Amino acid sequence: MVAPKKRSPKDSVRQDAMLGGPVAKRGTPTEGAPTEDTPTECIPNKRVSPEPGGSHGADPTEHRSRRDKLRRMFQVKDDLVVSDPLSKASSEAGRPVARAEAGSPTASPKGTPTGTPAGPLPARGDVRAFLQARRQRLANGMPAHLVRDVVELPPADVLQTDYGPLWRRELRYPVSHVHGRVKVDAGRHFDRERLAKMAKSPSFTELAAEQCLFLDTETTGLSGGAGTMVFAYGIAFFEGEELVLEQLFLRDFGEEPAMLQHIAKRLDEHPVPVTFVGKSYDRHRIAARLAVHKIKAPILTDRHLDLYHVIRREFGKNWPNSRLHTAEERLLGLYRDDDLPGSEAPAAFLDWIRDRTGPVDRVLEHNRLDVLSLAALLGVVTSAKA
Repeated sequence: MVAPKKRSPKDSVRQDAMLGGPVAKRGTPTEGAPTEDTPTECIPNKRVSPEPGGSHGADPTEHRSRRDKLRRMFQVKDDLVVSDPLSKASSEAGRPVARAEAGSPTASPKGTPTGTPAGPLPARGDVRAFLQARRQRLANGMPAHLVRDVVELPPADVLQTDYGPLWRRELRYPVSHVHGRVKVDAGRHFDRERLAKMAKSPSFTELAAEQCLFLDTETTGLSGGAGTMVFAYGIAFFEGEELVLEQLFLRDFGEEPAMLQHIAKRLDEHPVPVTFVGKSYDRHRIAARLAVHKIKAPILTDRHLDLYHVIRREFGKNWPNSRLHTAEERLLGLYRDDDLPGSEAPAAFLDWIRDRTGPVDRVLEHNRLDVLSLAALLGVVTSAKA
């Protein structure tokens, strides 16, 4: 039988501290131990019951929960409420201030239109200030969220296909159309021998302009996998004396099969995709969506012209970067004004799907300019000097 371990003085002190004081017999108060007459604030390790309206709402015998911590974090104090300039001026003048109850539009001060915020909205990163501003809007009879205008899609055709409806916008440009300072006709007349050397693909010596499919996509994110949706396609190809530009937009997730079937058809007709960073991104997102719907299309092929790699090899040493907008400015003389950055496209689409307020019209305009730039760059990149 193992003898019990003797308690050291240090262990006794530790246990007494955990129990709130030295152990005493029932009914015999220990010297120095708190009694009923001892003030509450003098009792060690005892949680004080909160006053009404205080910041501590947890039960004295339980640990503070995550909900209590969040409640204390976002608790709004009267001295932190967003000030109202009108209320401040009225109080200084000695006049009573009309306080609006939530949902009472008639209680707003005279001369102040209902729905006008008390001040500029805080940045989204400041959670406390954002909640305070929201509380102030509710007190003034305003909705919790500011109402934004509904964004309408550009005029387009809604095709009824065997796979469902398809939103398609078709734009036809004559080959004399000028993009920046370059005609899109340059995309039909390019130096094939030099292009084959720049792209390191000998097969491009026999590349015809009619085989090229200028392709750009807009997606819900930059991550890979089947969870990333391609919600907009921009494709263009030469047909006679015109450059035909088509834009496909995903109004509803159920319309994706019809959209992918149309892309597969165009890839069969024009088997050489011309993209910008498409070899490492766009075509893999398209291939993932095609695999989800079990649609076969020649997208992961060897004959793929990625102008990003061509421009980087030829001009990367002399340019600050090899981005598309840099190539547009230096080779095409195109400077975009009020262009929506591609990084904001996912949020715009998700907002539009939720309440039709996301600026997807600007996303489609950004996509249109990208596709026109691909056609113009194909002819300029083989003739420009580094």
